Amino acid sequence: MDFLNKSMGALLYGLLKVAGHLPVRLLYFKADVICFIAEKIIRYRYPVIIQNLSRAFPEKNYNEIRQIAHQFYRHFFRVFAEVIRSQAMNPDEARKRFNMTNPELIRELHRKELNIITLGGHWGNWEWLIMTPLFFDFSIYTLYKPLSSRITEYLMARIRRRFGMKLLSMQHAGRYILSKKDFPALYFFIGDQSPSHKNPEYRFDFLNQPSFFFNGGARLAMATKSAIVYQSISKTKPGFYDVAYQLISVPGDGQNEQDILRKYVSMLEKDIRSKPAYWLWSHKRWKHRADGEQE
Repeated sequence: MDFLNKSMGALLYGLLKVAGHLPVRLLYFKADVICFIAEKIIRYRYPVIIQNLSRAFPEKNYNEIRQIAHQFYRHFFRVFAEVIRSQAMNPDEARKRFNMTNPELIRELHRKELNIITLGGHWGNWEWLIMTPLFFDFSIYTLYKPLSSRITEYLMARIRRRFGMKLLSMQHAGRYILSKKDFPALYFFIGDQSPSHKNPEYRFDFLNQPSFFFNGGARLAMATKSAIVYQSISKTKPGFYDVAYQLISVPGDGQNEQDILRKYVSMLEKDIRSKPAYWLWSHKRWKHRADGEQE
C-alpha cells in the first residue's frame, strides 16, 4: 500500500511539474476561473471569510469588507498557481521572485553560532518559504503537520523539498531541536493558526479580537538559547514577493515567552493591516475564542 501511495504521489508530482512549465499568465487565468467558481458559485467558506473580516475591521462598511474578500479569493487561488509554477523555476528565477531584502541578519546570527527560530504567518505566499535555502549555506527546516492522506503528504513533501528545504514533523520538532541545539540551523514556525486547546497564559488582542496563540516556538527558543526572528513575506506585484526579517529576541535579553509572542503578534498584525487581502481569512482562526464564545 505504501508503494502504491508513493507511486500515485510521484505521478501527481510529475503532472504538477509539467503544469509548472505553462506560461504564468495561463496559470493565473486558470486560477482566476477557479476563484470565480469558488467565490460566486460554491461560496467556499464565504460566511467564515466575511465574519472574520467584519470582526477584524469593524470600522469598514459592508462593501469594503466584500471588496477585501474578493481580493482575498483571487490572491488565495493564485497562491496555488504560484506553487505549481515554483516547481518548474530555476534558482535564478526563484531568487528574483522571492526577493530577500535583508538576509544579512540571518547570516550574522548564524555566524554567532545561534539556532534561529523564525516565526511567520499565513500572509503573502507562505508556501514559497521553500525557496529560503537558495539564500543560505546552512540547514533550513520547516515544521509541518502530518496529513491523513499518504498520497497528499508525499506530494507536499516533494513540493517543499524542491529547493533543499528540510521537513520536520511538529510531533518530533521539540525533541529534535533540543538534540541538535549545538548544530545551528534555521527553523520555520507558522504560528497564526488556531491552537487546538485554550491556553489563557498566551492570550493577546489580535485583529480586534482576544485570541490564543501557540507558544511552542517561543518556548523552544528559550530552552535551546535560540534567536527568534519574525519573517514578513510582502506581495509587491503578481508573482513577486519581498522577504524581510525583524529580530524579536536573542538569548540573554531578558524577554520571556509572553514578551516574545506579544512582539510577534504585533508585527504580524501590522503586516496584515497594511495589505489585508493577503492573509488566510478562510481559516477558522477564532473557533476557540479567548472571550469564551464559540464560532
